[in-house]
Amino acid sequence: MQKLVNTHGIIGVADLTTELGVTEMTIRRDLKELEEEGLIQRIHGGAKLPKNLSKKELSHSEKQEINTSEKIYIAKQIASLIESDDTIFLGPGTTIEMVYDYLQVTPMRVVTNSIHVFNKFNQSNMYDLILIGGSYRERTGAFVGSIANQALSKLRVRKAFIGVNGINHNNLFTSNEEEGTTQSIIMDNAQETYIVADHSKIAKEDFFSFYDLDKTTAIITDENLTTVQKQVLEQYTRVIN
Repeated sequence: MQKLVNTHGIIGVADLTTELGVTEMTIRRDLKELEEEGLIQRIHGGAKLPKNLSKKELSHSEKQEINTSEKIYIAKQIASLIESDDTIFLGPGTTIEMVYDYLQVTPMRVVTNSIHVFNKFNQSNMYDLILIGGSYRERTGAFVGSIANQALSKLRVRKAFIGVNGINHNNLFTSNEEEGTTQSIIMDNAQETYIVADHSKIAKEDFFSFYDLDKTTAIITDENLTTVQKQVLEQYTRVIN
């Protein structure tokens, strides 16, 4: 049913009944459940795609105050995937910054284009730490642009951990096209690519779609992910939660 809504953008209950060969009562029940998951929006006589486009890009300090417990849960999951002697890329994001607090292994090479991630890891001399420079975006603390892109294009990492602002089916979204372009370069150069997103990012979109979910190794999310959300994501990649 959801695929039909995605295909048509807007579709009536009568059309869904014909397409799926089930009763109108079943259609209306299923539409209610999908709306509760944020996957569709019910309208009179049918359903349409939800109004799921982010209204503004939050600042770094604003993001730090949101879904803190979920971020800690995800950061621990990320830390558990990192092994001694790994070369990893940690992208910008308030969840990814927390990974430092839960790491149990050394030595390791850490590459990042985030000043906030760099500042966390710079507290210790146990890591081979590389900060990628470029044009600085104060709003997220990320270095982007041609200088950053050129540097990352020459690097190869074993694992990349990338935060997103939204995931809608096979599309990964961010607020800024330069950040998205920079992240896509290192994702192409990683042996394993992990998407970092709490459950509130699922079925959401933002300004710039920068990568396909089915090209990634897995998505790391929190335990509040619903069954329906997990089923949708598993069409494209492995889910770790």
